[in-house]
Amino acid sequence: MLVIDNLDYLDDYRKVGVSTFLFPLKDFCVGYNEFSLEEIKNVKVSNKYVLVNRVLDCKGIDEFKKIINDLSDIKGIVFEDIGVYQSLKDLDTEIELILFQNHFNCNSESINFWLDRVDSVVVSNELTYEELKYITENANKEVILHIYGYNQAMYSRRKLLTNFSQEFQLVNKKQNIIEDKATHIKFRVFENDYGTVMYSDKIFNGKRLTNLDNIKRFLVNSMMVSHKDLISFLKDVNRPLNDSEDEGFLDKETIYKLKER
Repeated sequence: MLVIDNLDYLDDYRKVGVSTFLFPLKDFCVGYNEFSLEEIKNVKVSNKYVLVNRVLDCKGIDEFKKIINDLSDIKGIVFEDIGVYQSLKDLDTEIELILFQNHFNCNSESINFWLDRVDSVVVSNELTYEELKYITENANKEVILHIYGYNQAMYSRRKLLTNFSQEFQLVNKKQNIIEDKATHIKFRVFENDYGTVMYSDKIFNGKRLTNLDNIKRFLVNSMMVSHKDLISFLKDVNRPLNDSEDEGFLDKETIYKLKER
């Protein structure tokens, strides 16, 4: 499942074997290049999914409900806010529901809770290889693993870049790279009208995860990745890592997640 960043590259992706596409939906996403529902409907691919990753307020939910009937040619919705699930769960529709909460789907108990309610779950990739292996082996359904692209470090509904530039009278940029002075860790920051997302500075390459079983799809995020690097990965998942990539937390345990009991 490839997150689309540029519609001009669709033919290139199909040529290297991609058959499932995820389109960030305009006005319902933060941290992605978005596409209007009309643009998405005009794309001629069979496995077409839309991404809704905003945390929605009541007005946002009402706006989402207005477009539900226009999703007839959409195979599935990948969403973060459970209000999307509540809006769709009782409708007579064959649209797949896939829960994608970047930092929360990190243990088999909570994942299986949601797998009883939705078609699949995108597992957090801020986990070690062994933890991901345990989760996939104990999941009640096939799950989705993110295997390539920048890791989302945080999401805020505030306009952080705008607020910072106004406070210090700087030129306002909707995309920027910031650096922590103490650790010198860099983050790629992306802001729109609905909030701010910070991404890791290195591209996560989780090629080792392709060895795991019980997988519905592997997720690849093309956001901010050069077309050359992306095609190189799609052509040969097992190629060596380049200087812009790392293996994230596969060998380095994080300390802020909810562990298995």
